Amino acid sequence: MSVSYDSTLVLQRVSFAVGEGDIVAVLGPSGCGKTTLLKAILGLVPHEGKIEMSNGRVGYMPQRDTLFDWMNVVDNAALPLRLKGTKKSEARGKALHHLERVGLSDWAFERVYHLSGGMRQRLALARALVSNSKLLLMDEPFASVDAQTRRRLQLYFSQFLHVEGITTLLVTHSVEEAVFLSDEVVLLSSRPARVRATFKVELPKPRTLHVFRDPQYQTMVEEILRQVLAFGT
Repeated sequence: MSVSYDSTLVLQRVSFAVGEGDIVAVLGPSGCGKTTLLKAILGLVPHEGKIEMSNGRVGYMPQRDTLFDWMNVVDNAALPLRLKGTKKSEARGKALHHLERVGLSDWAFERVYHLSGGMRQRLALARALVSNSKLLLMDEPFASVDAQTRRRLQLYFSQFLHVEGITTLLVTHSVEEAVFLSDEVVLLSSRPARVRATFKVELPKPRTLHVFRDPQYQTMVEEILRQVLAFGT
């Protein structure tokens, strides 16, 4: 796939596969086109080449949640269905199911501004999945939370995505996060972005805190960091 903005080539013949139920993390320098890659998959920007998906239902988690503070939790989660014309009662029923899956059913009728940062991200996940999405696109979803919350969310998401078998494409700037969460890491070059290297992550899933002490994890983080630093950030 290639993407250009006017005469500027952003992505140049980027090609890789994401296996069903796998998590693939995309790393690359700032401004290289990682978010553009997700937008192309979502059909928001024109592209050359092919994007092939076995299931057309896609969930999306942006860098910052796009929740509406004046609405309650369940109506935020139900919003994608409401925008498609689903009746309110039916949309709420499906949203409640997903809120239970992410541990927020007790907060369903609270206003969003009552939620912590981590709870907001779990709500954003529920909303991304409410249309029965089998492919989840995540654009640095933990970037806006503090370090402790980020670690808790990484552990939670690893467990959740493993149990649910959701195919995931994760954009991140963090090598440590990429290795911790993914089955494969795709490293992009500077713009125009090309696939510079791929790394298989063969660590047991779901990931736990013990992974951070695993020599294989540490070796892979160091190897990817060497390549990132060798070509700049």
